[in-house]
Amino acid sequence: MQVGLLELLDTTFLIDLVNNDSGALAKAKDMDMNGIVPVLSVISSHEYLFGVHLRYRNDKKVLSLKLAGARRDLGSFEMLPLTQEITELSAEIHASLSAKGEIIGINDIYVGATALYHNLRLITRDVLHFERINGLRVGNY
Repeated sequence: MQVGLLELLDTTFLIDLVNNDSGALAKAKDMDMNGIVPVLSVISSHEYLFGVHLRYRNDKKVLSLKLAGARRDLGSFEMLPLTQEITELSAEIHASLSAKGEIIGINDIYVGATALYHNLRLITRDVLHFERINGLRVGNY
């Protein structure tokens, strides 16, 4: 893992960054200026690639080009794996949210658990969604 202050990027941030969202671009510039190293969960890699496959599945030529671009985008980031420790933490989070009737998507639980396990702040535009995870530090843009 790279040395320095790390922050975990949610898939929403990655998508917004690629789409030149002004808030995401400003946040990326701020992170760079402050020496913050952005990292991704492998779950975000899956979500990003899933979106490309789903959107371009009917045109194999365009799909191939878009996948190559997505791989380049993803290659800019260090990927944090989904480990046994993270799945144990995610199961605890999932049970806690379920008991309160505050279910969020399983991929978001994995991403949130990854941030918690590594003691990272999660950067997302979906703050209210992720704030349901107890103890998770969330930042927006």
